[in-house]
Amino acid sequence: MAATIPLRIDSELIHQARNTGALADRPPTAQIEHWARLGRVLDTVLSGASALKVKQLGRVDDLDRVVTISQTEAGRKKARSVIARHGGPVYEADPDDPALVVERQPDGTVRRGRFAHRQFIPVG
Repeated sequence: MAATIPLRIDSELIHQARNTGALADRPPTAQIEHWARLGRVLDTVLSGASALKVKQLGRVDDLDRVVTISQTEAGRKKARSVIARHGGPVYEADPDDPALVVERQPDGTVRRGRFAHRQFIPVG
């Protein structure tokens, strides 16, 4: 079992973790760990310019509302529209191998691979 250490965490972050975690049946600590894991992955994937753009977007004022909308068909349709408008590939977890990701190009090309030094490297 991994060692734990006490941390001071902003009460608003705990509140958001409690609310968001409830949607995924996670306690607040597990939700924060989930966000940390996502952050580590994004840090390796995002280029400097992309990371800056994400930071410039600032915080979401009503995260609960955004999460709720994202779970509706209208929210998913809007997300697909925004992603398509950017014209780049979309990445998702590989259901057959958790160590890999799936890259989907706008033209329908699908490749499996991993990221190394912020570059997608196809495998197989």
